Amino acid sequence: MAMATAILRRMPSFRRNALLQHLPKVSSSQPRRWMSVISLSDSDAVDKFRTIHSKSVMYFTASWCPPCKMIAPIYEDLSKQYPDVAFGKIDVDNNQDSAAEFHISAVPTFVFSKGKEAVNKFSGADKVQLEKLVKDL
Repeated sequence: MAMATAILRRMPSFRRNALLQHLPKVSSSQPRRWMSVISLSDSDAVDKFRTIHSKSVMYFTASWCPPCKMIAPIYEDLSKQYPDVAFGKIDVDNNQDSAAEFHISAVPTFVFSKGKEAVNKFSGADKVQLEKLVKDL
């Protein structure tokens, strides 16, 4: 963010104004969230994600899984409703190490963490349970 601000400051005002016209307006009272759901491609990314965020949900999914496709837009919506919670997505076929680390035996599976401590976990595309556990974080 600071780097983008520095670049904008150095830009000639006519170009800066033209660029800023196309960016969405965000009021200072709104939390700024540039990415709703963060893709976690390897175990290092998962570790950093859990270290950086005090509250997080990790969604273990697979491209071939119909229930995963059904719950994905709901998960995305929740990420927008709860800006104080970080939402990550892990493809079990591409990140098998993380799937093994969290003992994932079915998809979709959701792991809820406070810091690096997993506090809850469930498998299935249950919208009500997902929302309740996000709220309880």
